Amino acid sequence: MTCPNPLDWGALVDYWAGDLDAAATDVVEDHLFGCPDCTAVAARVAAVTESLRAALPPVVSRERVEQLRARGARVRENDFLPGERREVVFLRDADLLIHRLGGLDLTHADRVDFRIAAESTGEVLASVDRVPFDPAEGAVLVACQRHYASLPADTVISLAVHTPSAPPRTATYTILHRFE
Repeated sequence: MTCPNPLDWGALVDYWAGDLDAAATDVVEDHLFGCPDCTAVAARVAAVTESLRAALPPVVSRERVEQLRARGARVRENDFLPGERREVVFLRDADLLIHRLGGLDLTHADRVDFRIAAESTGEVLASVDRVPFDPAEGAVLVACQRHYASLPADTVISLAVHTPSAPPRTATYTILHRFE
């Protein structure tokens, strides 16, 4: 690097994460506008932070879905009931496919655990305890993203609903994915 006073890596991370105050942001931006070496380093930091910012967990809240819609994401939703087995198509004109796993009584639930496995092999693809859920909606929202096309297309999702005074109840949904 030929910059005589390069920006600190941590400052660039904080800048791209939005963690700097206005004065520090101005200092970083002024430097980046005049320094091609630091701008190149900042681009590498931005690639990582923007990828992380765009990443979604497998289960999301209704609030998060609506935030994505408000930002222009093309979101398609489909509804599933426990025990249902159905094919869904992730169309080219969609950025995100939300599987609304409903038919659940979540009014007294204190937690819901999520597990997704390949139907054909039984391989567990992901397992997450304490996923977001909306008791009033009676559903868990699973965010299917386009890069999931590389995963097995035959998935079985199990939700374990935990209530304080009863054993967990389990619901399963079989979702066969086709990406266009």
